[in-house]
Amino acid sequence: MGTGVRASRVVLIASLLALDACASAKEPPPPPSTTAALAAAIPEGPAFGPPPPPLPDRPLRVLVGGDLLPHRPSLATPATIRTALEPLAPLFAKADAVVANYEAATGDVDPKTSRLAYAAPPGWLEELPRAGLKAVTVANNHACDLGEPGLDATLGSAEKSGLLALGADAADPWTPRTLVEQNGKRICVVAWTTISNSGGACSKSRRLAVATLNGSGKSKIDRALARARAQCDATVAIFHGGNEYAPQTTLVMDQAAHAAEAGADAVVIHHPHIASPVVVHPTKDGRRVPIFASVGNLVTNQGESWKPPMFPVLPEDRHLVCVNGWTRLGVLADLSFTFDPKGLRLDWGLHLLWIDNEHAQDHNLTMPKIAARLLDAERDRAIIAKLSEDRRGPLALFSDPCWIEREGSSPRCTTPAGAQAGGAAASHPPFEIAKKRAPRPRR
Repeated sequence: MGTGVRASRVVLIASLLALDACASAKEPPPPPSTTAALAAAIPEGPAFGPPPPPLPDRPLRVLVGGDLLPHRPSLATPATIRTALEPLAPLFAKADAVVANYEAATGDVDPKTSRLAYAAPPGWLEELPRAGLKAVTVANNHACDLGEPGLDATLGSAEKSGLLALGADAADPWTPRTLVEQNGKRICVVAWTTISNSGGACSKSRRLAVATLNGSGKSKIDRALARARAQCDATVAIFHGGNEYAPQTTLVMDQAAHAAEAGADAVVIHHPHIASPVVVHPTKDGRRVPIFASVGNLVTNQGESWKPPMFPVLPEDRHLVCVNGWTRLGVLADLSFTFDPKGLRLDWGLHLLWIDNEHAQDHNLTMPKIAARLLDAERDRAIIAKLSEDRRGPLALFSDPCWIEREGSSPRCTTPAGAQAGGAAASHPPFEIAKKRAPRPRR
């Protein structure tokens, strides 16, 4: 190798070494461990922001009842619904929120129209908060009895009276609504109906939450409950469906179980106007969700002519409402949510209600007094005994271990988060449901 070539290689190597030295000089030494530095600089405790609020120091209690129907003329005025709910005021006062189903539209009914068009004046809704109610579900088959103006009037009257309207909204009826909030913990409701009596624009309006009993309906429920899981700490699903004056259907129960799987902590159903027993659905994620298959009526004029010693129904026609004694028996779902470091615990029970109606004693009264009260196992022994003669009725309610007022019953059944199927609620009698068929809105 020539002297010139060797010299060139020496110069090249020297240049590369010089560049490497410059680069090394410009790069700072690696910093100390970021985790170690933060641990040394920040004291123990929350890293950022104020500490979280303490958990609620007591359970948050929600009551959910059935249908409120402003039957004409006996329940059409604000004064009549005030009187009808008055006996329940002490129980309602113990809850953080009470919900019932407002099965009507708001406005004036044409006297010439069918009696199946249910409507009430705005003052009727205004009485409900005074009776202790905080919210009403308005998603039902009678919501559109007065068309879109009636639905709009319902929403306006509810807002004016301070009531939450569930299942209908001018913007998005599927929005989870906060029913109770304390110390940052929120209990929400998602409500919908499976049916509507009206085939017009109102029932197809985006103001009303409708979930048909098929895959499309389940998709709507999935989306709504996914939003609720993201925003709320517990969620109650309330919906309207089934066949009238019959045990709850398999199609409706399938939708209820789907809602439980989608994240609902409890499911409450109304529409049949008679009660059905409670069942507990064990979800795939290990929860046990109570499904109140039908809570029946809360205040109506149905069954107005029934009294012992009559048989509970007319055997030849169980749909003859005036003598159907089961229409006067209602269920009130009692849900108690406890938040502790281990998570959510739901303690639940049910109250059985009885609707007294003076018409049964005196058919000549033009405005008979109607009032809903708690069923008393001792005082109402004759009523219970007579209803129990109908073997096709929801007799399991009278022996339900979670009937709160039942002598010897457990005051509540507990479904802790993550609990497996079994335990107290598993002792519920088998639930007999109607044959699989589509519901038919009639009343």
